[in-house]
Amino acid sequence: MKKNLSILFLLFIVLSITACGKSDESFISEQTENRNENNDKTDTPISGKNGHYLVLYSSRTNNTEHVAQTIQSILDCDILEVEPQIPYDDDYNSMLNRAQKELEEIRQGNYPAIKTSVDNFDNYDIIFIGYPIWYGSMATPMQSFLRQHASKLSGKQIALFATSGSSGITSSVNEAQSICTEFYLD
Repeated sequence: MKKNLSILFLLFIVLSITACGKSDESFISEQTENRNENNDKTDTPISGKNGHYLVLYSSRTNNTEHVAQTIQSILDCDILEVEPQIPYDDDYNSMLNRAQKELEEIRQGNYPAIKTSVDNFDNYDIIFIGYPIWYGSMATPMQSFLRQHASKLSGKQIALFATSGSSGITSSVNEAQSICTEFYLD
């Protein structure tokens, strides 16, 4: 009962829920780094006791990370950070310029490289996806992650959450739905 109330509470924290389709069950152990044939980084989430849920997040200033860790702590579930291939500058204006350029590139179909990859999501019932909102849009590393993993996320229930200084989540929800359904319609 307490766990169900926690999940209900999280659904109030989580600003929107969308589905890419069906769901499955639990899994995942310790954090490890593996290399696939292309030498790309494949990550295993840091494991919690409740493997039914996964919290994926992208965070530059640690605000989204803090929300992700709160969700992870309440649910005692798995968590994994989605990271860009090239880290962002600490300088805020440089980061804004890069984010603006990356958003322009995404509109043209060119997604920035990320170093985080997940082999499968088969055993998760709900995947919480968190990101900062940049210029009214989902942060570019998370857009890249969703695009690269759209087929693996097909059939999963997705709960989105975002942090922002001024923008709402609506545009980013539409972006997530577009990325998930662009390739894998239910």
